[in-house]
Amino acid sequence: MGFSITWCAVHEKDADRLLEDLSLLPTGETEEFPESHVSMAKLDSGWRIIWCNKYNSPIIESKRLAEISRERDVLFCLVEEHVMASSSEFWSGGNRRWWISHQGENGPKGLDVTGEVPECFPAIKREMEEAQQAEDGGSAEVDYIFEIPLKVAQELVGFKHDEDCSQILKEQFIVLASPSPKKGFFSRLFGK
Repeated sequence: MGFSITWCAVHEKDADRLLEDLSLLPTGETEEFPESHVSMAKLDSGWRIIWCNKYNSPIIESKRLAEISRERDVLFCLVEEHVMASSSEFWSGGNRRWWISHQGENGPKGLDVTGEVPECFPAIKREMEEAQQAEDGGSAEVDYIFEIPLKVAQELVGFKHDEDCSQILKEQFIVLASPSPKKGFFSRLFGK
């Protein structure tokens, strides 16, 4: 079993407002590992992670990134390990500044890149390509190219979905939920 998730990171100063914009509220429950549908974690790097246990989650939809990044920076990641697809992208001022994506259906090849990527990108790309070549000579046994978008995100915020993260404050995720819609008179009367 592999990860099939969506996560984003925002600066701590913007995090509560983003939760409000996404209609998410803390439930008071915590978990050491994010097993709930949606949760968040505060990092000592000054970022907050919002984690959804669904690839391309409707809670943090990629099509809403322009809207939710208008007033804040947003680092957005998609991870689908079943087909070895990963991407990271950075949004600010309502615009996507860069995007790095690997679609693994054809094996450990192919990396799509647009925009002005972070300074750490060339070194990470070179390291993963060298690891790919050393591992299997390109015969697709291991897909290190999958790691490139995720390692760039990790370099920026200090978090990677499949690694222990000592930067998580109190070493816990806080479970989030959408508020229940208020029931009208007839809904309460008929139990629907």
